[in-house]
Order: sequence, then C-alpha cells, then structure tokens
Amino acid sequence: MAFIKGYCLCKSIQFKINSECRKSVFCHCTMCQRSNSEFSLYTKVNLKNLIITKKNSLKWYSSSKAYKRGFCSKCGSSLFFQKQVSPSHIAVATGCLDKSVPTVGHIYYQDKKNKLTIGKNLKKFKKSSEGFFDNHIYKIR
Repeated sequence: MAFIKGYCLCKSIQFKINSECRKSVFCHCTMCQRSNSEFSLYTKVNLKNLIITKKNSLKWYSSSKAYKRGFCSKCGSSLFFQKQVSPSHIAVATGCLDKSVPTVGHIYYQDKKNKLTIGKNLKKFKKSSEGFFDNHIYKIR
C-alpha cells in the first residue's frame, strides 16, 4: 500500500497517510493566520487513512466550538485540525509531509493579507468552499 509519511519538527509526532487524500487547499482564514502564518496549506484525510504511529506530545486546542487543532507540545508544530463532534476526516498541514500533494485552490481568500500571488489560476472562494474541493482526490503512489 502506498503512503505519505509526516511528522512534526522534533519527530515526537509521526504518522502516515495511506492510499489517498484530498488535494491541498490554501486557507487564509484568521485562525490559520494566528496559528501558523499568513496562510496555511492543508490536505483532508479520511480518518481510516491516517495512522498516527507516534504521538508522545500531541495536544489538542479547541480553537472554536466547531473545530480543534492538533499540535506538538514539544516543538510547537501545528499539524492537524478537525471537527469537534463526529469527525470522519482530519485536515493535515502539508508542510509536515515528506511528499508534495498537488494544490487545487484557496479558501477564505477575502481574509488574505499579503499581496503575494500564489497559484493565481487556482479556484478561489471568499469564504469556505462548502466541500467544493472534497472530490479532488490525490491517489498516493
């Protein structure tokens, strides 16, 4: 089975994504700006395809009523975000992966701060894409 490995900066958290994931999406929301940088790049993974092999320092922060964010309490790496209730998927920061995942678009583009243009031909949504990108699947080889 093909997979992509991922880990935090200090490698206290390690995981792999099996089989497939959603193609990556840039997020410019204010929560991503405050927890990462001016934007984040995430893929979305079905929970059955994510295997966390080491989670010594994995901590969760409730960033809103709807979502929580997973990070390494040792090195501070921001790795995941997930629905608080009945999650079936998890968003994974692509910067922590050992392979690239193709990018398909932007969300919360109205909150974008920097004039830097990344992927100017990618689909852009002012706010949430309401699942528009969920059918853009990347098969891991």
